[in-house]
Amino acid sequence: MPLFKFSKNLGKFDIDKLVLPEQTVEHMNPMMNGSHFLDLTVLDARSQEWKLRYHARPSEDKQGPVFTTGWREFVQTKCLQVEDELTFSAHQVRADDGSLKMKFMIDVKRQTMTFNGEPITVDVERFEFQPANVTAIMTFQGRPIIDN
Repeated sequence: MPLFKFSKNLGKFDIDKLVLPEQTVEHMNPMMNGSHFLDLTVLDARSQEWKLRYHARPSEDKQGPVFTTGWREFVQTKCLQVEDELTFSAHQVRADDGSLKMKFMIDVKRQTMTFNGEPITVDVERFEFQPANVTAIMTFQGRPIIDN
């Protein structure tokens, strides 16, 4: 059972710097010991570790808490898009030495369509990503299809 959990659909500005819901501050502040930021190790759906910096108040304006350092790498690696649904959660777990520690998790889902045109939600971890500079060659019965 998570200590806290929130979900949000990514907006245009979240791709560069994820703006977290305001209520995140009340859960994170007790862990910060008076600091304005906290470096977190966050696990994704494949248990890969990501180093993200959480800022409670990155500036004096009214902007809420954000993830900064490490966030852009996460976005680029996962090929995140506007409208993807991000879930961030914190869990208290027992370490090997018996002490309690925090475990942070991040999961991203995307709305897409099946081949039949039916809407479906999938984890972005299930997508096979292809670099933008690689051209896919379509084949039929093992032979390339040439588009003239």
